[in-house]
Amino acid sequence: MTITSFIAGLVIFLYAMSSLERGLRRASGERLKQWLAQKTHASISAVFSGVMITAIMQSSSMVSLVVLALLSAEVVSLMTAIGVMLGANLGTTLTGWVVTVVGFKLDFQTLVMPLLGIGAACQLLFPRNEKLTGIGIAVFAFGLLIFGLDQMKDGVSGLPELLNVEAMSDLPPIAYLGFGLILAAVMQSSSAVMVITLTMLSAGILPLAAGAAMVIGADLGTTSTTVLGSLGESRIKKQLAFAHVFFNFLTNSLAFVFLLPALPELLTWLDIQDPMFGLVAFHSTFNLLGVLLFLPILRQYSDWIQRLIPAPQNQLAEYFTVPIEFPDAAIEALSAALRQLISDSVRLNASALRLDLERILQGSKLNSSTLSGSFEEQYQQIKGIEDSVIQYAGKLRGSSLTEVQRSDVRQLIDSARAMVYATKTLKDVNHDLQVLRGSNHSPLGRALQAAYIPHLEYCFRTLMPYWLDSKSQAQEADLTDLLIKNDAHRDQVNEIVAAHLEREHNPAHSISTWFNLNHELHHYVRYLANATPRI
Repeated sequence: MTITSFIAGLVIFLYAMSSLERGLRRASGERLKQWLAQKTHASISAVFSGVMITAIMQSSSMVSLVVLALLSAEVVSLMTAIGVMLGANLGTTLTGWVVTVVGFKLDFQTLVMPLLGIGAACQLLFPRNEKLTGIGIAVFAFGLLIFGLDQMKDGVSGLPELLNVEAMSDLPPIAYLGFGLILAAVMQSSSAVMVITLTMLSAGILPLAAGAAMVIGADLGTTSTTVLGSLGESRIKKQLAFAHVFFNFLTNSLAFVFLLPALPELLTWLDIQDPMFGLVAFHSTFNLLGVLLFLPILRQYSDWIQRLIPAPQNQLAEYFTVPIEFPDAAIEALSAALRQLISDSVRLNASALRLDLERILQGSKLNSSTLSGSFEEQYQQIKGIEDSVIQYAGKLRGSSLTEVQRSDVRQLIDSARAMVYATKTLKDVNHDLQVLRGSNHSPLGRALQAAYIPHLEYCFRTLMPYWLDSKSQAQEADLTDLLIKNDAHRDQVNEIVAAHLEREHNPAHSISTWFNLNHELHHYVRYLANATPRI
């Protein structure tokens, strides 16, 4: 019964922690993502945000998921993401303080039933209110957490009769470090190992030094989750996983070699006599020292990781790894994928039209090209990008989105389709364009080229800022003015063709070729305007 009670309490505690995370996530909605995106521009603010959010949400895994989503969508930099992760590592040590105070030092048992009742009532009475339902789940989970801790305390009180406490005291610290490492790797939770250690410490089964070694091992063992989660995944996930693992490995190694032997002196200096408070203080202290060690070199650390795990030639696949559970970040990723499609299309289109790309860009930069091969082959690759965008957008639209978010996703899909339609138009008139380029000997051919090239370059220069900058919103007035000029240009070219027809009774090329080309290029510009994102 002792072992059964202990295991039951531990399982209830783990379930309560998971439910607490789920409830707080529902209650916070997109505010967590917005906070991280807005408040993490500097190293210190990134670390502080990681500490605060993890301390409140009691889930470093949830913070990791949000950070990964923002990083994949290029909303935050790798340096910022690492800073938040280091802060989350420190923030998660608050679990030990909560467990020590709530579960062992203060009597909260009388609150268990009211908490369970209030939490259940919120979920039953307000099922359609996302925020109140989330709060209800969190309150119910907090009641379960207290109940689970009490079960663990009851169960561990009988363990000294079943275990040889003296033999356990004689084990070296490295054995406890290994024990904590294995437990955390198997249970995938350093918080669970901390609770087990605290309960065994309160029952007198473990000495403080052994408990401290177990906590160090648990900190190290929990990185197995990160390692396993990054295998075969995107380069961004590998970078973030390596940053987390290396930080934990170095911090925990230094804590074991230098701080653990000095633990009695450290607790004397901190004026802590209670071994349970001593354990959680030790846990927080070596994580804080690790953060302080890395904070001044955070930029150099992130640069080193980027050199160690460089970006792939094709960045596109990274965008579609953003979890759709965070719609704003996923929409940012979809927008980034659209910019890649547009960058590839602009290069291909400028080449097909023989436009001066440098003059069009005017110092701006396109994304690195993901295309290769002939025009037809590159066009098929662009269609492949469009397929990926639409498939990812379909998954996103199947999740919980606001009406504004759904509108944004529709706009991004429409923009991708319009750009592919524009490129297809050039593919369809490729023969006519070749005829035009080969007609330099004819006055009409020279006149048409002199009319088309400036007009098309003007259209590209007008639209390029909106294509390359996700924060630039296309102004309807600018687009309307461009379309009016495009209509006027179509009429002007038709007049040029008609005027040359009057003078040349036997033109070198079919007049229908020029009228058809003019018609298609007029629609081509309209597709370019429709490809301009308006979110």
